[in-house]
Amino acid sequence: MADPKNEHAVVIDRHAHDIAVREIYGQRDRGLGAAGRYNVLADCYRAAAKEIGEIPSKVQAVTWVAHIERK
Repeated sequence: MADPKNEHAVVIDRHAHDIAVREIYGQRDRGLGAAGRYNVLADCYRAAAKEIGEIPSKVQAVTWVAHIERK
């Protein structure tokens, strides 16, 4: 994480992307190099976190664990 003290920080990696779009991309390009796409996905995690009163990094971590366990 670039700034662990920033409670709104989110890291959109391939897993976070695939969870957010509800599709496993495998080796296909996710377009995460585009700031717009990255920021939209990060904002989705932030919105979900706000809705349930949690920090975005925790929402991301929980969804990642659930995603891995479903494989």
